[in-house]
Amino acid sequence: MSRSGKRAVKNFFTLLFSGKLSKAEGSLSRLQKRLEDDGYYKALHGIYYAYIHDDRDSFLFQLWKRYLSGEDKKELKKYFEGLLREAYDPPRGFIQAWLDLIDMLDSLPTPHKIDKKRR
Repeated sequence: MSRSGKRAVKNFFTLLFSGKLSKAEGSLSRLQKRLEDDGYYKALHGIYYAYIHDDRDSFLFQLWKRYLSGEDKKELKKYFEGLLREAYDPPRGFIQAWLDLIDMLDSLPTPHKIDKKRR
C-alpha cells in the first residue's frame, strides 16, 4: 500500500477511535473506492462495524484490551494472526489490515468507548 494509502487508513482509525463516527464512515467510504484489495477493505469495515456496535467480544476490543494491558505488539501480531487463520481462511489483505492496525496502535488515540469505561 502506498504511503498516502497508509495515511488514509490511519486517519480512518483516528476518526473512529476519537468517536467521530460519521467522519470515520465517510473516510471508510473513500477508502473503499481507493483500495484495490477487497480483503483489506472487508477487515476495515469489520473493525468499523464492531466498534460502532460496541461488540466487546470482537477481535477489535480484545486487541485493545490486551494492548492497553501492556502486551507487546509483536506478541499481539502473532496471537491475532493465528486466531484469524484458525477462525477461517481470510481473503487476501484481510490479515494485513489487522497487522497494520497493530503497527499503528502506538500512534492512535485510546478508543473513546474504552476510555469512558476505564474512568
